[in-house]
Amino acid sequence: MHLLLLSLGDGAVERFVADTVGKSPRDTTIGHVSGAGRELFVDRGFRVVDFASDPEAVDAVYVGGGNTFTIWHELQASGTDRLLDRLIRGGLPYIGLSAGSVIAGPDIEPSGLLDDPAEAPGLESTTGFGWISDVLIPHAGGMLPAYPSALIDRTFAQFGDRFPLLALDDDQALVVHDGEQQVIASP
Repeated sequence: MHLLLLSLGDGAVERFVADTVGKSPRDTTIGHVSGAGRELFVDRGFRVVDFASDPEAVDAVYVGGGNTFTIWHELQASGTDRLLDRLIRGGLPYIGLSAGSVIAGPDIEPSGLLDDPAEAPGLESTTGFGWISDVLIPHAGGMLPAYPSALIDRTFAQFGDRFPLLALDDDQALVVHDGEQQVIASP
């Protein structure tokens, strides 16, 4: 598996795509699944298409930010979660941003203090993809007013004994290649 899990900063995108896809941005097709941040790729010259239009024709896939519970519910309700899981486990590079990074872990429940679970009333399970063993907590550096350090501290206090949590500052990302993972700078 090849994963790039961003908190907010997208500085690691081009290197990740070059390492995993091996093509120039203009020759690389990114399948946008859901969430904000599509312009991060368009602005860099990548071809960006709706993932659902031809999922087998993309070089990498992207799930962006937004309410984690809403995005996860939409993926489950449409069956896209199963397709993504198969393709990513088969080697398709995955790029997640904020909520798109959280869903890569074993469970999204700990993001309940960062996002409102009530926005996805039909969500039946908070179990995530499980591609990594930790639950990512994005925006942990307190750089964004909506996610102050006290909120991150409360998240760790409330969920840290039930889930393995990994805090990512907004200028960091978690990169995973074939089971090896490393927190890197992504300003």
